[in-house]
Amino acid sequence: MRASPNTVRCIIKSGTAEVPKIHRSNKSEAYRTQILELYSRCRGNLVRVHKELVAQGARFSYQALTRFVRQECVRENHSSDVGHSHVTESLAAAKEWLAEITYGWRAAKLLTKEFGDLSGLSILLRTVRNGTLLERKKAATILARNRGTSNAVIANILHASRRSTRRYFRVYTKAGAAALFGRSTRVGKPAEDLAKTHRILELLHSRPDSIGFNRMNWTQCDLIQAYEARHHETISRSALARLIRKAGYGWRKARRVLTSPDPNYQEKVELLVMTLRSLTTSEMLFFIDEWGPYQVRKRSGKAYRDKDTVPRIPRHQVPRGTVSLAAALSATTNQITWTFVASKDTRSMMDLLEILHNQYHDKSKLYVTWDSVAWHNSAILTEWLDDFNEENRKEPAGPMIELVPLPTSAQFLNAIEGVLYGMTRAVIHNSDYKCTEDMKLAISRHFDQRNQHFKDHPKRAGGKIWEMDFFHDLDVLRAGDEGQCQTHRTYS
Repeated sequence: MRASPNTVRCIIKSGTAEVPKIHRSNKSEAYRTQILELYSRCRGNLVRVHKELVAQGARFSYQALTRFVRQECVRENHSSDVGHSHVTESLAAAKEWLAEITYGWRAAKLLTKEFGDLSGLSILLRTVRNGTLLERKKAATILARNRGTSNAVIANILHASRRSTRRYFRVYTKAGAAALFGRSTRVGKPAEDLAKTHRILELLHSRPDSIGFNRMNWTQCDLIQAYEARHHETISRSALARLIRKAGYGWRKARRVLTSPDPNYQEKVELLVMTLRSLTTSEMLFFIDEWGPYQVRKRSGKAYRDKDTVPRIPRHQVPRGTVSLAAALSATTNQITWTFVASKDTRSMMDLLEILHNQYHDKSKLYVTWDSVAWHNSAILTEWLDDFNEENRKEPAGPMIELVPLPTSAQFLNAIEGVLYGMTRAVIHNSDYKCTEDMKLAISRHFDQRNQHFKDHPKRAGGKIWEMDFFHDLDVLRAGDEGQCQTHRTYS
């Protein structure tokens, strides 16, 4: 029990064990009638009530006024309905006023009149309407307190503790809106946090199964348990998450990259780069690949739809035929040449090469690069190409065709892959063509529009890879790692 010496003397003098009730006089008691009248007229705004009373000659503090009103409201609440009506009116008025502020119903002139030159008024109004729940509570507290609403009423309306709302107002008064809405910083012990971080990182760098946990990755609960078992010290989940985040750690998914197992990877890439760098005006290089076979049926895909409408695609459908094609993309003009084929084989490559020869008959040499698949490296195709070039040398005009094969599993170096994927997204996804001819017509229209676009807006094929590191720095390509060689594919 905490008691002053005077209280102890009073207890001894009274001869009882009860603490005597001390009734202190309140200077505001003499202004009871005026206070109750102004309290009702000012709708519970004690700041205005105090100003009015001081203007009338009253001499007592604002704290004395709030103590009087609080005591009177409690007393009247038990004895009559007068005080209760004041409390109800004040609470309802404050609720109505905060609702008008929150939903923007309060006129700007009224706000200026109520708050005057309140610093950060625009920030407070914007936050109380558009901020998070905690930010709205903070802004509403500051606005209501500056209007004169009591802290108890504010806490009641916002469903917050009086201690919290009092702290919001104190922080705003001392440091302004930046400190009130800024991220709270933990005042702590840097040395202790650093030691805990080192211990946590030691656990993170070890596998859970090596410590007795039947897991391959850590969870926060397991980390807390392992930390307490090893260091005999408890740590909360929030502190653990904070220290891990501060150390720069987080959940990361392993990335699968496409690497080339080709033993001659470096030589093939350097040959491709040197060929591209040495192209003359009479020479061209083409990226070649096949597409398909794709069945003609109803297909799914992403598209803008109503949230309540989900298209249904039958799992089992009767196909209306299949479509395959072989295409070549010019590295310099970004023009694509294509032909529909019955199957992906050596014969389709021969047909495409003949088309390129006839289409660019005025050129001296055509370089062709493609993936390392069986029909691209067949002896039949190689012999046919040798005979084709030999016959062409006898002609007065016509380009020679030379192969520049890509390394094994190096699809990320073939620029036409992205073009074919873009075509698939544009005209195949969400499609429901009636026959193969409709699908072929849509594909041809797409490629025609693409070719016209790059005739009007010239650009080399392959995206930024040709403009950045590909010509000047071979080191990024030596490993054959797709993560290092970022090919910015053209999906248009």
